[in-house]
Amino acid sequence: MPAALHDVSVTVVDSDRAGRVPGACPLCCGAGARPVFAVAGSSWQVVSCPGCGLARLDPLPADEALAPLYPTSYYGDPGRKFAPIVEWLVRLVSERHVRFLARSIAPAGRVLDVGCGRGVLLAALADRGFEVHGVERSATAAQGADPRARIRIVTDLTNAAYPAEHFDAIFVWHVLEHLREPVTAVSEMCRILRPGGALIVAVPNFSSLQARWAGPAWFHLDLPRHVFHFPLATLRRLLDEAGLVRESEHHFSLRQNPFGWIQSSLNRRGDLPRNGLYSLLHQRAQGEPPPFDAATRRRLVLAGLVRAPIALGLTLLEAGLRSGGTVHVVARKPIA
Repeated sequence: MPAALHDVSVTVVDSDRAGRVPGACPLCCGAGARPVFAVAGSSWQVVSCPGCGLARLDPLPADEALAPLYPTSYYGDPGRKFAPIVEWLVRLVSERHVRFLARSIAPAGRVLDVGCGRGVLLAALADRGFEVHGVERSATAAQGADPRARIRIVTDLTNAAYPAEHFDAIFVWHVLEHLREPVTAVSEMCRILRPGGALIVAVPNFSSLQARWAGPAWFHLDLPRHVFHFPLATLRRLLDEAGLVRESEHHFSLRQNPFGWIQSSLNRRGDLPRNGLYSLLHQRAQGEPPPFDAATRRRLVLAGLVRAPIALGLTLLEAGLRSGGTVHVVARKPIA
């Protein structure tokens, strides 16, 4: 995978000098967003609503501008995204994750994964007897998905045209931040969710300890692919205004949060390529040489290993403080 896919430089914006950005917040309709970060080599910047805290990429990219940000290399080879040992670890952690999620679903229920990608989650749920469905914008990404998953390739959830009250559970796992219209998307999810059904949403927590400590070096910024950035309070508001009832919040993620600490700390150093360890661990096409020179690769791996136990400790600390670098929320559609 080309390292340049994840090495976009991000800088802090002096909002006092930059002034406020016109346009209404899609969640609270507040005007005059405050610039926070700038994306190098582009006119894009991250702006934050002073009313509700929702941050967004400005100017908002059109659909045709988003497509080139997701080349085939972004997803990896069909069915695989990372180097073999990392892929094995990801799937191992995913099994634990699925056991937790399955508790929120009625046995043999019908579930939907929005932005299902390679269908790892759907395969694990199918093994447990659930009827699994997915939506994905990239046909390439879904090529390696489990054949039991019924996947629709659409650019927008509304285009999938599911009937009302169709699903027992809907998962939106690190996808909401990629969508141009997250408020509309959550409204549609609520429409196609059965009364009593669960909507489980995971996003990077823009108000977390990890995000505030790392600033522009935060791994989970992932600009410009992350179009929206959710502080936890803003995610709560989004779910509440859709008519859902929040059931629980979870701040511990073994899959996401330790690596967020590791890569963010490496990004802060300035003498290593931005998100270089992530690029190094990503699956490469057959015959494609590894990114960076051998000395840089050794430095990245060694620095990552040294930071791993510290990152795990910080992950436990942030979970205890209810300020996880990523967070997922379980909400339910009320029964009339």
